[in-house]
Parts: sequence; C-alpha cells; structure tokens
Amino acid sequence: MSDYLIPNLVNACNIMTLLSNSEHGLAANEIESKLNIPRTTVFRILKTLCFQQITEKQGRIYSVGNSLIDMGLQLTSASRLSNRAKPVLRELAKLSGFTAHLAVPSGYKSLILEVCDSPNPIRVASRKGTLASLNCSSTGKIFAAHLFRDDIAEIQKEVGFEKRTNLSISSVDEMEKETLRVLAQGYGMDNREYNNDVICLAAPIFDHHGTVISAIGVTSPASIFTASMIPEVAKIVKASATKLYLAGREEHKLLAS
Repeated sequence: MSDYLIPNLVNACNIMTLLSNSEHGLAANEIESKLNIPRTTVFRILKTLCFQQITEKQGRIYSVGNSLIDMGLQLTSASRLSNRAKPVLRELAKLSGFTAHLAVPSGYKSLILEVCDSPNPIRVASRKGTLASLNCSSTGKIFAAHLFRDDIAEIQKEVGFEKRTNLSISSVDEMEKETLRVLAQGYGMDNREYNNDVICLAAPIFDHHGTVISAIGVTSPASIFTASMIPEVAKIVKASATKLYLAGREEHKLLAS
C-alpha cells in the first residue's frame, strides 16, 4: 500500500492534522521538529497551503485557514442534516411505500446522502454516495430550479446534460422550462429519465435563510408509480420536507442561543 502513497501529500496531511490540534498555531520550525520533515519541504507545503487558504500565517505562526474551517463546518452540517433526516426518511418510506432518500448539491450534481429502503419487496433505489446529474434526477431538478436557474446554459456548456435514457432532458430550453415547472408545482420529477424503469419525486428543503440546502424524495419502480398517485405522493414528500425544515430551524435556534 505504501508504494502508492505520495510522500509530500502525506506530509501536507500530517501538517494539517497537527495545526488542527494546536490551539494557538505553530511556527514552521516547530512543525519541522514535531514531524521530522525537512525545513525546505515544510516551507513549500506551508506556502502552498496558505495559497489555498487551508492554513494562514500571522507573523511566524501558522494556523488552520478559512478553507479548512469551511470544510469542517460543511461536514458537521451534513452530519447533523443526516441525523435529522433519518427518522423522517423512515416515516416517508412507510407512508409512501417507496424508497426514500436525501440529497445535497455537490457542484453541478446531486449527491445522495441518505437512503431508507421501501418496506415493500419490489423496490429500487440509488445508494448513498451516488452522484446524479441535474437534468435527469428529481433532486437534481430541485437544485437546478432553486440554486442554478440563471446558470442553465453555463451548466450545459461546462458539464453537459447526461443522456441517461431517451426521455432525459438534453437542451437548455427544455431544462429552463423544467425549472419553471418545478418552481410552480413545488416538486421535481424524474419520470424514467435516469433509468427506464424508475420514477422519482423530490421536494426542496430550505434553511432558516430561505435557501435550498437539500432535497428529500422517493424512488419507485415505474410499473407501480402511476400518474394518478402523483398528487398524493407529492403531498407526502412535501410534508416530509417541511418537517426537516422545521427541525433545522429549531436546531439553529438552539445552536444560536
């Protein structure tokens, strides 16, 4: 395994770990001494980390920078969101009879953060860690509509629209119309656009500032999710999204007090 390691990347990780455990920061010579890394190597790594704002320097002292702090806050926030979502996802799966999932935006993709399998024997689902394109997934459409509505053409140019099935949206004009539809109805649908045999429906989850931070949805085999079921399923999914919004608002109040 060690044959595949990059020595200076290991050194950089060790420096970040050391600084994150140091309350008042450390000078370069202290880092050199504690980690037994050559002085010139320490200097080059610290210079790079400062440039990336992963560390910062005040006088002779290096400490954790804004980028690393932001990463930690995002991980903490995602962990809290997952914990809040688990009971809501279990309830949603039970009420809808479909597999329930939670997703967060990740660049111009939708990242599945949590999944709760359907109680029914016939079920489908994306697994945790799946990245889905904005144009052909229900949660992706939520993020496209609420976070990237003015950037659709740029997204198509930069990353393209993945053509998963013949029904996948492939043009800027179609996608812009779809975002307006999502905003008007309050939910997004993937109607066999990601997989020929699967239908998904998702609703947005807002934070206390009114910004969409995640989406909650259900996944079902297309054979059992009929068009007549859409209004009731949408109602259940939206109610679940509201529960998560309220739980997040209460948590924010507690953390702020």
